[in-house]
Amino acid sequence: MKKVIISIVIVVVLIILTAFIFDWGRSGKSLPDDDKNISLTDTLIIVDNIKDNQEVSSPITILGKARGNWYFEATFPVKLVDLDGNVLVSTFASAEGDWMTTDFVNFSTTLEYTKSTSTNHALIVLSKDNPSGMPEFDQSIYIPVILR
Repeated sequence: MKKVIISIVIVVVLIILTAFIFDWGRSGKSLPDDDKNISLTDTLIIVDNIKDNQEVSSPITILGKARGNWYFEATFPVKLVDLDGNVLVSTFASAEGDWMTTDFVNFSTTLEYTKSTSTNHALIVLSKDNPSGMPEFDQSIYIPVILR
């Protein structure tokens, strides 16, 4: 009888642990893709003067603020890419203050390009500087624009 009770207790404990482990894996540790983009944009980087699908022409000045950990050595990469994947211009945004913080730090950059693309649509890509080169630390935001 004692062995039966111990066996039942072990089975119940295993069931509870299994339920806990499966529930923990589904408990919202990762957000749906839409929420990740909203969270990334709202908490790490904010562009003040360019909105989605805005018409732009060269030179494009981009102003905003990013968390200090978005920078490395006070800069982060910025590209203008057409919808065929061609890089029209690649440069860096520069911090306008002490970037060694977790607070927001203002940045600015200017993209000068020659419109040599078959489409009027492009993406401004602002990427977290990742000196490690490890893909798990890559983060970017994309702002669709219309080239004039």
